[in-house]
Amino acid sequence: MNKTPMGNEDAVHISSQSKELFQTPFDDLLPEVDEPAAQFYLDAMRIYLGLCEGTVTMEAALKAVDKLKENPEYTTFPINPTVVPINQRFKMKMIENLQTLNKFNLYTKSSIRSAYNFVFLIEDSPISNTDLAVLTALSRNPRITLVSASEILNLAPRTVARSLDRLHEGKGLRVSIMEDSTAFNLQSAMLFFVVQEGIEWDSVEHCLQQYPFTKSILKTTMTDVGYATFLIPNYSKFEYSFKKNLKSLTKTIFSYSSFHIQTHFGSISNVDLFMNDTWELPKNLEYMLDSNREIDSTKLPPLLRCSGVRPDFDKEDFIVTSQMKLDARALPGKISENLMMKGWPIDTRKVSSTQRKLQSHNLVLPFIIFALPRLSSNFCFEIICNDVWKPRILETIGKFPWVMYYLSDRGIVVWTMTSGDHQVEYYQLFRALEQKPGVSTVQPIMTIAQQGSRSMLDLVRDLSWVNGVWSVDEDDLDISKYMDI
Repeated sequence: MNKTPMGNEDAVHISSQSKELFQTPFDDLLPEVDEPAAQFYLDAMRIYLGLCEGTVTMEAALKAVDKLKENPEYTTFPINPTVVPINQRFKMKMIENLQTLNKFNLYTKSSIRSAYNFVFLIEDSPISNTDLAVLTALSRNPRITLVSASEILNLAPRTVARSLDRLHEGKGLRVSIMEDSTAFNLQSAMLFFVVQEGIEWDSVEHCLQQYPFTKSILKTTMTDVGYATFLIPNYSKFEYSFKKNLKSLTKTIFSYSSFHIQTHFGSISNVDLFMNDTWELPKNLEYMLDSNREIDSTKLPPLLRCSGVRPDFDKEDFIVTSQMKLDARALPGKISENLMMKGWPIDTRKVSSTQRKLQSHNLVLPFIIFALPRLSSNFCFEIICNDVWKPRILETIGKFPWVMYYLSDRGIVVWTMTSGDHQVEYYQLFRALEQKPGVSTVQPIMTIAQQGSRSMLDLVRDLSWVNGVWSVDEDDLDISKYMDI
């Protein structure tokens, strides 16, 4: 079924890459479009519908996802339909959205992307006391066992397991890990920027998509500031040339740029703030602004330090770590099974060995992602400050309902989900920091949730790793070669 996007009568159609792998009963609802970025979302929907109907095996779906990852759009929106729960409600919403696209001839990238994303919006529905208790226990210890959780909560293990299933399906619960990528000689970095007048954002986004070490790109319509994150191999060797090439772009493409090299990071949630169907405002938030108060180090949120290269790790350790990010609660046997399906023959013993090494060296930090009623306001702040202010900020944000933090050589970046009832209080708290000596800039970047990124494995799949060094040349890391605008 070929349909021409609105406003383009001479479109050259691009077939779905997944058609060669499997068929679904809904193929007649899926148009073929002339824009690869738009076809990207149609292919994602096709994979999900095939999984729901049982007309596609997980192995075939994983192969189709590998083809999705070849599309530059994956860098901006790294969606993976194989990790979304098989859900009848999601399936029906997806079919309805496709029918709407066809009815109104809506075949642009933005409309098709919205049709995909709106399927998985979590409904703002109540949460039971049991599910809230289980989620609270999980927020305190994301990898707690069913037996331990049942003992703490005085519930049967089977009750806890059913609650986890409901939270996974209805509240988008996912347990992931943050990993110290520097152990594998991969440096996380962020670039905040504003494009110069006369340069289109889409052009910059397209160029950043082509750079092989871009993890994510984000820009909102609410601000001129966007950001890109990178994972840079062998950074200590190529730091000077990378920064030099990046600096050259400021003269030609960016009117503002701020480059952060990650030093520490973490995430924490405080679900116990949710009481009587509403979120309480944490106490004593204003203490963050008191520059004379002593910091209580025992009250700082969990913090993972970038500790540097560990040559005793091998690429299989790296592959296991990347897979653990998809489900940090998965048992070694399940992780091994998933890797086997993806073409990585790594047995259970190796998975267990890698997990022990990661934990003994404090290289991973588990955290939870979820959607609860009234937790609707999302903020990101770039805070340029000295080292005195970093622990003060950390101590306070550690009280928030949910927060992710990224410490760098320049300051700290904070992503947080807050109650709409208190968004003004949180916003004013951060902006007041800018009046303090030692804090040079507080910049609100966006008011949407942080999205995912390309995985570590996606970025270095074709590189070899020997004795702590990746097979990449200095010229391969020259970002300026890709920014031909």
